Amino acid sequence: MSASQELKGKMSTACAILQWELANMWGHVSVRTPDGNGFLLMPIRRPVDPNIPADDLLEYDLDGKMTAGRRDAIDEIFFYSCPYRAKNEVGAVIHCHPEMATALAAVGREIKPIHTSSARFENGVAVTPFLYGYWLEHGEKAMKAIGDGCAVIIRGHGAIVTGETLEEACINMVQLERTAKLILMSGAIGQPQSLSAAELEEFKEVAGLRARGKADPAIASFMEWSYYESLIQRGERWSRL
Repeated sequence: MSASQELKGKMSTACAILQWELANMWGHVSVRTPDGNGFLLMPIRRPVDPNIPADDLLEYDLDGKMTAGRRDAIDEIFFYSCPYRAKNEVGAVIHCHPEMATALAAVGREIKPIHTSSARFENGVAVTPFLYGYWLEHGEKAMKAIGDGCAVIIRGHGAIVTGETLEEACINMVQLERTAKLILMSGAIGQPQSLSAAELEEFKEVAGLRARGKADPAIASFMEWSYYESLIQRGERWSRL
């Protein structure tokens, strides 16, 4: 398998994971090109034109200009180009419309680290007023809101997540939505409680021992990705909350 085919396969897997997990076809996954001068993008939904392969990739430069691909250019391009331009360590950007996370934002609630898989959000997830990445200004506002974190929720729209790898970004989106579901479900019967800073540190210390001294969310993300990838490859699906 060539490097290009492997990358297409990985992006197709990310689309399949997110389409099933979010029960929503809207959004795109993207990865930085190996030369660092642009990024590749794949919509989660299949092309309307049956003559275009489902794994057709769009390629953009870092200014958001489309340079290759058969599908129509996307509207929200600055949600992707701005993170890549702002942070060299960003290797993947995903924008989707996770409904539970969007519901939380609509009522002024926030994502909190209420379980170990949401420890990646221990510094919180910003919520912005409505933005649409068609304009550079909106992309810059979204990136400013992300700050040192990995995610932002846009009220009335959806969410953007970043990661050093596609695997990490994909699982960041999965866990963002799952955390939102848990907060909404627990909020129906009481007040959800976050893990304390001390509890999070204890968890990261133990996780670090298991990960040979480094409590790195990317390691857990890769393990979770590998599990879902194996199910996708076998044509199987998993239970959702």
